Amino acid sequence: MKPAINTLAPLTAHQTVVHADVFRSGLDDRFLGGLVDFAGGTTQCILVLSGSAVRIEPDREDPIIGPAINWGPKDLDTRIKAKAGTTGVIMTLSDAILSNAIGHKPEAAALRLMSARAFTLSLDGKPEIAQTLSNCFDAIFRELEAGQTGMETVIEAQVRIMLVSLWRAGVNEMIDDQSYKAANLTLERFRHLVEAHLRERWPVQRFAAELDVSPDRLHDICKRTLGKPPQRLIRDRLTFEAQALLQRSHQTLDQIADHLGFRSTSQFSVFFKAETGVPPGAFRRASTQQGNTTKPTQVGSYADWP
Repeated sequence: MKPAINTLAPLTAHQTVVHADVFRSGLDDRFLGGLVDFAGGTTQCILVLSGSAVRIEPDREDPIIGPAINWGPKDLDTRIKAKAGTTGVIMTLSDAILSNAIGHKPEAAALRLMSARAFTLSLDGKPEIAQTLSNCFDAIFRELEAGQTGMETVIEAQVRIMLVSLWRAGVNEMIDDQSYKAANLTLERFRHLVEAHLRERWPVQRFAAELDVSPDRLHDICKRTLGKPPQRLIRDRLTFEAQALLQRSHQTLDQIADHLGFRSTSQFSVFFKAETGVPPGAFRRASTQQGNTTKPTQVGSYADWP
């Protein structure tokens, strides 16, 4: 394994919705990524090329012995310590980048559930996976250095490649149990039903009936796995779709309201303002004024949807 990132000089921090840096611990241990934070949830990915690191939580410590990759949600109670002489790369992702990287393909539910859990995958004896991850990090660093238009789109594509590579490497099997697999399947079917019937405004009971589970069971799976009830996930998905249409399409508010299954534009406006804090017209104007130079502030989150 001879990843090109070994040849990179230490880089300055890149703080947009992605932070990435090469680390090289000298003669002393070093804590990583402590000052990096984004609004909302964040995820950390640490590629240890040589040496070792430790993921420290309040009630446990998990070693990361290189070559290996560690992935997990970032929170204030978790710290990463690189031992003396350790080299590697650390990347922090916002929920927005992670959600866009996962996308809406059939494997999205599995990728979402995998990415929501902490895991460490040894890359010893896995040169192809190691090289793929190394190439993805190289591409991400190049994009962050260049800062060109479309940078986040390219970074999201690289993160998706990383996630699929980890999925193929068997990470899901490492963290799966039978209840997790059953929840995974139900959530994936639920997502596809929501995508297919989003504009028909099905109630939760209808989705549960189609899935052949009780509404309480569907509620339990969504809350336990994603932290949100099914009705909240449906509303988030509808809000995300409305935001995308307002930002990217030329449809009028009347047309968007009709497209999304609302009985009237006023009903759509009430829904959108309740979810985002601003009326749809104001949201569209703000997005247009910011143009292509600044990404519009995200109001409402699609990050927790599988």
